[in-house]
Amino acid sequence: MKASVLERIRNIEDLPTLPSVAIEVLGLAHSPDVSIQRIAECIHQDPPLAAKVLKLANSVFYRRGDRKVETLHHAIIFLGLAEIINIATTVSVFSALAPGKRSEASIRESFWDHSVATGLIARHLDKKLGMKSLGREFVAGLLHDIGKIILDQHFHAEFMEAYRVSIEQDRAMFETEMEFCGTNHMELGYFIVQKWNLPEYLADVILYHHQPSHATHQAMAALVSVADLLAKAVTLPCGGDRMSFILSDQESWHVLKDRGYAVDDLDMERITFEMESIGEQVRSYISTVMEPTSPEYVHG
Repeated sequence: MKASVLERIRNIEDLPTLPSVAIEVLGLAHSPDVSIQRIAECIHQDPPLAAKVLKLANSVFYRRGDRKVETLHHAIIFLGLAEIINIATTVSVFSALAPGKRSEASIRESFWDHSVATGLIARHLDKKLGMKSLGREFVAGLLHDIGKIILDQHFHAEFMEAYRVSIEQDRAMFETEMEFCGTNHMELGYFIVQKWNLPEYLADVILYHHQPSHATHQAMAALVSVADLLAKAVTLPCGGDRMSFILSDQESWHVLKDRGYAVDDLDMERITFEMESIGEQVRSYISTVMEPTSPEYVHG
């Protein structure tokens, strides 16, 4: 990132911030003696967040069996601490980056469609490959392109030019972003999640999802990279990046293969068929997150 661009970003007064409760929850997650009760009490400090977390815990994406999750305490027991933290992070990020103007709505809609699709596909592939990422793959997929929101908000003219050139010249967006903005969505995404003090693996995946062999968390970065490509293949791109590709030729594919994951055994025809409903799943997930939820939804 150019020094002048970094200075410009640091001087932006309205950079999005996460709610203090979300930051506290993430901090508690790293505490060796954290309790279920303490996490529940922390989330309860923000009633709208608590209501949304419980609503998501009962959605088709997280609910297990027919039993309804009635309280945050029960949600943490049933889903696990890591999953609850992921849900709280997801809800908080959606809230922080909600469009402020009507003109931003269509751009954000495209962004979230692609981001949620990437998260869902990453979760699907994680199960297929037996990676056992414990839900982290979904949040990593959800946030991998978060820098594009910052580019659109604060470098709009340059970002739109990068978008145009990306499509016209069939070039990767991160290349044209660097050319016209002096930075790219990976660098800005890395900057913002560090500012939010999110877990290190998220910052790593965001910075290197186009170059997973450079990442510290290579397998996670490669998984998100493959999911990103597949999300684009099912017509859910985000800002350019519509180039054709052969999946087995990609760096991310070889990273996963070199780390012992049986990517060559994946039935891509079947996976493609299974992803035909991804658009419907994306819309269902986003509507669950975005719809207003009464604080009375939470009982304890």
